[in-house]
Amino acid sequence: MAMLDKLPSDQFFSEMMKHSKLVMPFSDFEERTMARINKESLVKRSVAKHKKFAVLFFVIGTGFGFVLTFFLSLTETNIVGIPSDTLLLICRLIYVFVVLTQLNSITALFSKSGNYHIT
Repeated sequence: MAMLDKLPSDQFFSEMMKHSKLVMPFSDFEERTMARINKESLVKRSVAKHKKFAVLFFVIGTGFGFVLTFFLSLTETNIVGIPSDTLLLICRLIYVFVVLTQLNSITALFSKSGNYHIT
């Protein structure tokens, strides 16, 4: 510490800065880091766009299924020998199963953390 007391404050600061030099792991570290940040932002935007499309098509599919089951309930005829009530029940069960599984997938999509593996 005696040597440090002898140096003026500017020289002391200069000596300290020489010892704090950061060594990069490789020469193009900054370029690679910025490229990775760019790639991650592109992926996040793409994922956000796909999430919006997933919700949009879920709503469209749910509406289409609702309309289809509604129109099937209006008919009173047998289709391929199956009474319309039985066919309507089967269609409604399939509709509810598909809506619930897709709703589960949508909620899982939005509950995932934002960690995307970029290579």
